[in-house]
Amino acid sequence: MAGACGRTYRVDPTIDPAPCNALTQTATGLLVQGVEIEADPGLTVTAPAPGDCPQTWRIGVDSSWAQGPWSVAGVHDLNGPDRVYEQITEVATMVIPRAGVWEVNYAVRGAAILPANTAGGQYVTAALFQNGAIISGAEVMVVGVTQGAGTGPSHGAQATGSNVFMRFFAAGDQVTLHAYRIGQLGTASVINNGDGRTRVMAHWIGPTGDTPA
Repeated sequence: MAGACGRTYRVDPTIDPAPCNALTQTATGLLVQGVEIEADPGLTVTAPAPGDCPQTWRIGVDSSWAQGPWSVAGVHDLNGPDRVYEQITEVATMVIPRAGVWEVNYAVRGAAILPANTAGGQYVTAALFQNGAIISGAEVMVVGVTQGAGTGPSHGAQATGSNVFMRFFAAGDQVTLHAYRIGQLGTASVINNGDGRTRVMAHWIGPTGDTPA
């Protein structure tokens, strides 16, 4: 600015050195960097209050989950041919509410029984289907029993098989539980009661585009 006797004075701004000060001095003036924050599905952003120093933006994760429970206690007998899947309709279809990477965990209680003095084997295998097609790698051998002829009383076994895996799903995908039998000499079934449960669960862990580390 012009001063007395034609002198010119330059006034430089004083920049506060505090770490939370976002002002920088440039050749064209003071500059404050603009910040834009975009949240992917499942993420929430909380803005700082006016005047906070530092200006802390908090990002949270809405960790969604889904479940396909067995509607009531009971038994689903597997009566089909060997290795032909049938849907366990007593387990509710699990509808995926949000696109992204999900950790899927399902448990199946099965029973396989052979008649007395009968040589053979009886097995129960289960798997999950996505929109009507099997999810490769989601199969699990739930229970199996074998015996030779003349072994005396009937031999039976019950067990709970489980499988855990991660998979990308789109919003609205439908996940269903299926099972089949191997062996036609005895009985094979999937069970749910107070002695052991059958259910399907999933937990959202990453947004669309997330990849393995």
